[in-house]
Amino acid sequence: MYSVLLNPSNTEIYSFLTERIYRELVVIFATCKVNYKGRAESVASESPRLIILKPDGTVIIHESVKREPLNWQPPGTKIEIMNDYPLKIVAQRKRPKEVIEIDLKEVFYITSAEVKDGDFVIKGREIDIVNTIIQNPSMIEEGFVPLTREYNTPYGKIDLVGLDKKGNFVIIEVKRSKAQLSAVSQLYRYYLHIRETKEEKVRGILVAPDLTTHARELLQKLGLEFIRYDIQKYSGY
Repeated sequence: MYSVLLNPSNTEIYSFLTERIYRELVVIFATCKVNYKGRAESVASESPRLIILKPDGTVIIHESVKREPLNWQPPGTKIEIMNDYPLKIVAQRKRPKEVIEIDLKEVFYITSAEVKDGDFVIKGREIDIVNTIIQNPSMIEEGFVPLTREYNTPYGKIDLVGLDKKGNFVIIEVKRSKAQLSAVSQLYRYYLHIRETKEEKVRGILVAPDLTTHARELLQKLGLEFIRYDIQKYSGY
């Protein structure tokens, strides 16, 4: 359920906020002045802003630009509604001691809703990329056959092991972000270990969205390979 107040009076604002803070997610669009006192001091002059009050005490004040808020207070903040003129929201944090005072000059609307926490699933983890390769082996190359994931070695677990169309042993190291020198070094350790234990020819492939210049140079020097993983292309799998 949700509630909405349009162009409310001070009496309506005070009643609405005191009934709902700490219980519901409250969003206010208002012309306001913002004062901050704490490790520093700041004053934001009157301007239309979006104010968010969360049930856990989080306070966020947004302007029309940038992702980052103008001011904010973390969970656990004490929020008080002062029935002054203009009506004031005081958000106080004890450690470190910080206070944000929001003077509400003109409120255009207030909404509130009972927002529940849902399941949160992160996609694009390295294990998800390995799953994508298993489901789409041709993204490595035509004829590639996945055999084993999490292959144990004395140096750690190889993300994926398989065979190419010529029967060569292929070891794959996966990174979900830009690969660094450390990723190349890790792959090379796996490569040397497998080369010593297998009779077949061994190939080492690093799969990542990108890699640094130094990582690319080392990869080429060691005779290893790189395949770019397009997150957007395979995000539907």
